[in-house]
Amino acid sequence: MTGIDWCDLMGLFDKIIKPKWKHKDHKVRLEAVKKLDDQNKLSEVAINDSEADIRLAAVERIRNDLILSDIIKKSSDENVCLAAVERINDDVLLGEIVKDDTMGIISKKAVESITDGGVLAEIAINDESEYNRLKTVERMNDLVLLSDIAQNDANAGIRREAVKGIEDQDLLASIAQRDKSAGVRLEAVRGLSNENVLADVAKYDRNEKVRLEALRKVHDETLLIDIAKNAEDYLIRLKTVEGIDDEDALIDVVEGDEDSWVRLEAVKGIEKQDFLSEIAKFDDDTLVREEALKGVSDENLLADISKDAEDSWIRLEAVKGIQNRELLEDIALYAMDSWVRIEAIKGVSDEGILVEIINTDKDAWVRREALKGIDNEIILEDVAQNDKNYYVRWDAVKRINDEIILESIAKKDENFNVRFEAVKKIENDDLLAEISKEAEDSWVRQDAVCGISDEDTLADVVKNDKDPWVRLEALKGINDDDLISDVAQNDKNYYVRMEAVKRIDDEELLSEIAQNDSHSWVRREAANRISDSETRQDLESELDEKDLLDVKNNALYKKVTDYTISEFEREEYIEEIVDEKILRILARDKNLYELRVKVIERIHNQEFLKDLYYDTSEGHVRRSIVNNITDKEFLRFIYANDPDIGISIQAFTLLGEEF
Repeated sequence: MTGIDWCDLMGLFDKIIKPKWKHKDHKVRLEAVKKLDDQNKLSEVAINDSEADIRLAAVERIRNDLILSDIIKKSSDENVCLAAVERINDDVLLGEIVKDDTMGIISKKAVESITDGGVLAEIAINDESEYNRLKTVERMNDLVLLSDIAQNDANAGIRREAVKGIEDQDLLASIAQRDKSAGVRLEAVRGLSNENVLADVAKYDRNEKVRLEALRKVHDETLLIDIAKNAEDYLIRLKTVEGIDDEDALIDVVEGDEDSWVRLEAVKGIEKQDFLSEIAKFDDDTLVREEALKGVSDENLLADISKDAEDSWIRLEAVKGIQNRELLEDIALYAMDSWVRIEAIKGVSDEGILVEIINTDKDAWVRREALKGIDNEIILEDVAQNDKNYYVRWDAVKRINDEIILESIAKKDENFNVRFEAVKKIENDDLLAEISKEAEDSWVRQDAVCGISDEDTLADVVKNDKDPWVRLEALKGINDDDLISDVAQNDKNYYVRMEAVKRIDDEELLSEIAQNDSHSWVRREAANRISDSETRQDLESELDEKDLLDVKNNALYKKVTDYTISEFEREEYIEEIVDEKILRILARDKNLYELRVKVIERIHNQEFLKDLYYDTSEGHVRRSIVNNITDKEFLRFIYANDPDIGISIQAFTLLGEEF
């Protein structure tokens, strides 16, 4: 029997009966692959099977690194290639994969798995991918190679990563001072311990973060002082000053630094009183001056500051820190700034000094402050009568109790407020009576009358005072019906007569006044007080006719109703009318047309406006009336009942939230 070629036989067998890992059913193939051990067959499945999960299942059963490497070269499935990379243990093969990969992601995965230093070095030096070089550098321990990469790699991120592994101080110093990238220099500074180099970097580096990191690591005070004086960046100088304790160095900074924030920080560490005093007086910056002042506790220096400082606020604040009475007295007497003198006076209790200030200081507000410390009645009386400023006199009067002096002031002081204050403090009826008769100022007489209870004195005022408001005030205290009746009939002022009428019940007298008084308001008031309705109505009708006659004889009324002149001119005459009686008559004159609106705008008597609303049919006139109505209940009535929807909405709008 001739020899049998078993390979041909098996191939033939495969053609006749397909193995399960080639079965057309997906599940059958998957189960078969999970049991398959033949590495070559598994490789074929991993490369050629149509289903991704079966290809991955095949890779997971391959143990041969060369076969896995071959799959990576031949497969187009990224996930299959990544799975294959994860199973390769040979660093050389992984290095080859990194070199040959075209996908990018495969080489990244391979780099992460390499541990061999030589392979890593090869990638770090020669690989074109910045990512691969960076990841390689992260895992390298070769100091020589790291040093070379830190100085020569074109990528700043890779150089920075290489610097992290360097301990050579000279090399770090070189990189910190020379590398073009701020990030690389920053990383080098973090590894540096040489404070001299760090100080130079803090002074001169182009990047603020690098400078600040370098400064953070400098602790030698001599170097810090040098930085504080010579760094170009004010922020570096400021941060440096925070770490300096040497007072002489801080003084140099305050004297020499142009930046106010640096000087401010330096001042906080200085205790030398003379120096702080000079800074408080003369530094260019307000905050620096204020900070310097906080450190001054020597009261003699504070006194000098209060007199000599250029800043008024500093002068004032300096005084607040002084307790020594002699110093305060000296400031209160001689400081040029009036507000400083006022502040100093608050601490002065010597009445002799206060009197001297009151007598000599030209500033009224200073004298007022000094007066607060005076209790001596004689001094207060002298000030109340003789100080040139009425505010000072006014303050003094408030504290005087001698009513004889107060009477004299009430009569003679040139300022109304002072006179008025003096009268308010007097309680003696006789003195008030004298003032009510003799004071030239009617307001003073009126205020004096307010305090008088003696009816004879009040009667004398009612009969004889020239000012109607004084007579009116006196009338309030009168109960004598005969005198009230006399005033109602004979006083020269209609308002006084009207107020008297309000207190009369004699209907015969009221009827006489209603018919004969010269002023319509008085006549109306008298008529209104008559209880008999028929008599009252007859009188009111007579008054209406008389008022109408008076109105028609009024010059402004004639101008407004003169239809030969322009409407513009008549409108101007309406603006001149102050007597509401005239306005009411004009408001009912339909011949005025549009001018009625202008008239109604000037009327505020609610009862008249309501009557006019009921009597008027013209919409534009009613709208004008509604605009002047303030009675909320009547506005609600208009809203609910007016047939004009526009006027109804107008009333609703005027009610607003109160609807």
